Amino acid sequence: RGWLEEVLSDESEQGIEERGREKEAAELLDRALGELSAEERMIIELLYLEGLSGREAADLLGWSLANVKVRAFRSRKKLRKLLTGWREEGNI
Repeated sequence: RGWLEEVLSDESEQGIEERGREKEAAELLDRALGELSAEERMIIELLYLEGLSGREAADLLGWSLANVKVRAFRSRKKLRKLLTGWREEGNI
């Protein structure tokens, strides 16, 4: 019984730590998305957070598929630059 309680306790601690890391990552992503323009944020949210295809996002936004791909590339690049800069500054 003591072993079972110990195992459950370890799993609970791991679960708590995991949820803490997930929450921290979500907060960091929200902060980074807040630094993007409305269009940059919109394309990231549609493609990566809502899971739309490039074609679906293009149809929804009235843009060409090529435009969606270019904007997604540039938006990801900007996010990467923000996060890398914050990490180098010690802000994350």
